[in-house]
Amino acid sequence: MRQEKIEYWHNPVLPNIELSSANVEKFAFERHIHLDYHIGIVTSGCQQYLHKGKQYHLAPGFISTLNPDEAHNGENITLGGYQSHVMALPVDYVNDISQEMNQAETFFNAPLINNPTLSHAFLHLHKLLTTEQDGSAQLHIETTMIAFITELFMHHSGIPIQQHISTKQLSTQQLSYIKTLFHDEPGQSFQLDDLAQQLDLSKFQFLRQFKQSMGITPHAYLKRVRLEYAKKALMKGGNLSDVAYQVGFFDQSHFNKAFKSAFLITPSHFQRRVL
Repeated sequence: MRQEKIEYWHNPVLPNIELSSANVEKFAFERHIHLDYHIGIVTSGCQQYLHKGKQYHLAPGFISTLNPDEAHNGENITLGGYQSHVMALPVDYVNDISQEMNQAETFFNAPLINNPTLSHAFLHLHKLLTTEQDGSAQLHIETTMIAFITELFMHHSGIPIQQHISTKQLSTQQLSYIKTLFHDEPGQSFQLDDLAQQLDLSKFQFLRQFKQSMGITPHAYLKRVRLEYAKKALMKGGNLSDVAYQVGFFDQSHFNKAFKSAFLITPSHFQRRVL
């Protein structure tokens, strides 16, 4: 039998958000409530829980979405147990999202969502938050977090879709300004709040409208810009570690991984091929 355990984390970029992972088979959660919004998935096995008199089965591909103060329990129903990953969002954090959506409050409209795409996105986010502790990853972490949470609440909450429209818009000139910042200083560590404040937008508005305009998030755009400039520097014979640092990768392994993910070749192999 696997070891029964629950591990907990918090990320310094988002210190008030609690993260946990559980491996359990015999252990069962008694009926309880949470002070925060809880989002969870299982990657193996299946958890059964009772919520408002109805039984739900949380299996891979599904997302559990529980509002504060909603009583529920949780137990394993599969041989070998289940592995789960959970994120707890403070009410204040969700209230900020509510304000961006012109709502007095936000709530999940169902305790279980069948959405493998969002489930995969959540697993990616959870892994990012429990492994990336470097302050240089702040833009990546905040961008990924807000993109996921707003998508989740927009489509699986009590908010009418038409109320998501914002009166403030990201102009063509503002978009060009941000892109120029990224191109001129790819090695800088940008923060979502700082970028948004320069445009008199909230970080939610900035993220959503940048993605609408470019088709990708600000972090994804910046990451590609960094890799494109890295390629050019490597073609000119630049030192691998110097190039990585100059374009904003402060860890050689992160640079190697990102480069190979984008171009299907390591930076060193690429440089050998083009010099």
